[in-house]
Amino acid sequence: MDGLKLGWIDYSSEHRDKVMAVLDALTAPGAVDELGIGRIRDGFADILFPGTSTIQTRAKYFLIVPYLLMELEKERYAKPEELLEKLGDEEVSLIETLNQEGEDGVIGGRAGTRLKRKPSEIYWNGLRTYEIFRYPSLSLMNYAKALFRMKRNKELVNTYGNEELDDLGDNDGAYFGTFWQCILPESDWKNNLTMDLRYDEAQFLKTRITSADKSKDSLLSYLLQMDHREWKDIESFEALDSIIPESGKLRDDYDQANKFSKFLHGAHIRYNLIASNGQSETAVKKWTNWINSDFVKYEFATFPFKKILHRLSIHNYPLFRFLREWQEAVVAGHNNAMDELIIGREIELKTKDRAKLHNSKMYSYKEGDWIGNDRLQYRFPDSKIIMEDIATGLEGKYAEAR
Repeated sequence: MDGLKLGWIDYSSEHRDKVMAVLDALTAPGAVDELGIGRIRDGFADILFPGTSTIQTRAKYFLIVPYLLMELEKERYAKPEELLEKLGDEEVSLIETLNQEGEDGVIGGRAGTRLKRKPSEIYWNGLRTYEIFRYPSLSLMNYAKALFRMKRNKELVNTYGNEELDDLGDNDGAYFGTFWQCILPESDWKNNLTMDLRYDEAQFLKTRITSADKSKDSLLSYLLQMDHREWKDIESFEALDSIIPESGKLRDDYDQANKFSKFLHGAHIRYNLIASNGQSETAVKKWTNWINSDFVKYEFATFPFKKILHRLSIHNYPLFRFLREWQEAVVAGHNNAMDELIIGREIELKTKDRAKLHNSKMYSYKEGDWIGNDRLQYRFPDSKIIMEDIATGLEGKYAEAR
């Protein structure tokens, strides 16, 4: 069977960016969503780790992008698209510099000039969430259009480098301009560029995450304010339980997310049992452990999944029905009902022709295979990379810049 081909009518760069974002999310590790619970997974991830995504690689891009744009704002353009074209060229040109340094997490490290999704697109939501970019409603394209109109009308656009700006820094060391509140780069920053954060960059980014309205009360903010040694050896979302406050909104959000992961874990295991026709020893062992767990024995039957949907403002009756029927089948102990439900759910989401469990042409089990999610991680592993970069900048080899 030929591979699935996807196309769209390219009305604008904004439409293209949205499609590319979806495609990137689908190819990220752990993003395969065979049972259609991605909206719940992503909803909790946005609450707990706002401004992050599964395709962000290093914290430094939260500074590289504004550094480039603050410089490019000084230039003149015939149309808004020229700014974004120049930005793209600059981003690609930095790939070679970073590759020469042997840096980890370089976006485009392999693609080079063929890079389709630039750092500015990947980090734009985070820049708005942490209020480094000051207008959260503006897309990257609309920012370019606003800048173009201001220049055309000869309105003030901060050039982020004039001497008269030296007294505009706030307590974070940030400089306020028309569009940005960001520290200024060193004059030769491109020539000395690495993926490591300087102390002032790490301190600035930490401050923005822990003080911006959309992120200050998040789990990401909470962890950044702890001694990093308390979380640096934690590898999974569920293992964070021991360092979360015992009460409060953060505890409530964490518990809901963690218990929902436990609630659905059995369905993901059951999916793999069906796909392997019971041959997967891993799935058999995980199922035995899950069905005999304390959560299933004492909490599963009364787990308030409707409260989760309400908390995340998700109004999707097929998803609600699937969660309700999964709960009922497990409580009744009907394995056949569980399997029929999971097979039907995949068909509902994909059609019979594309459903792996229904169409043997779509999938053939191989020893060691695991399809889709296991335990939901809510972007903790991706966020941890960002946190580690900040911690290293604050306490590592760049601390002498303090």
